[in-house]
Amino acid sequence: MPDFFDKLSTSSVALLERSAIRRTYRAGALLFLEGDRGTYFYRLVSGSVRLFRSTEDGREVTIHFVEPGDLFAEIVLFERDTYPVSAVVEDDSVLSAIPCHAVHRLLGNEEFRREFLSNLVSKMRFLSERLYVLTTMDVRERLVRFVRTRYGPGPRIQSELSKKETATAIGVRPETLSRALRALEEEEVLTWKGRTITLREGGT
Repeated sequence: MPDFFDKLSTSSVALLERSAIRRTYRAGALLFLEGDRGTYFYRLVSGSVRLFRSTEDGREVTIHFVEPGDLFAEIVLFERDTYPVSAVVEDDSVLSAIPCHAVHRLLGNEEFRREFLSNLVSKMRFLSERLYVLTTMDVRERLVRFVRTRYGPGPRIQSELSKKETATAIGVRPETLSRALRALEEEEVLTWKGRTITLREGGT
């Protein structure tokens, strides 16, 4: 997902950053758990964060893999005062924690309100599309779509993500991704050697 701040003016970004508290987290740290009261939402500056839900039988279902520049947990600004998912730091990360009350105050600024809400709508469209992908496509289709969306149509790609990170990004376990990769290689649709991904034009 593109950096949320890309479409905000310099003045709006400055207003947000002035209210933010920058924090460093080690890999494995829990930011919040589903159901915790939400007094902050976050912007990932560097590193990676995974959003997940826990099922009744104790499994973790990945909802989203947060990328640098993403805002997340902003639902506590408007719709509810508790976090609907849990968040764990996957790699050592730097985050900006933004107090909800500070944003409510900033929404009184007309320019900030227009830009901020416009960006939230764009993100909602993105997440709606992601939900559609997760519920209608099998793992092979999701992987091919992810590669094409992230890197473009080129047949040979150098991935900066590991296979484990890619599995998280498309919402599957690493072993599930490995099975999908074997099937795609047998079908001569996609191969992944080291950091090089080769994708057949028109495949899947």
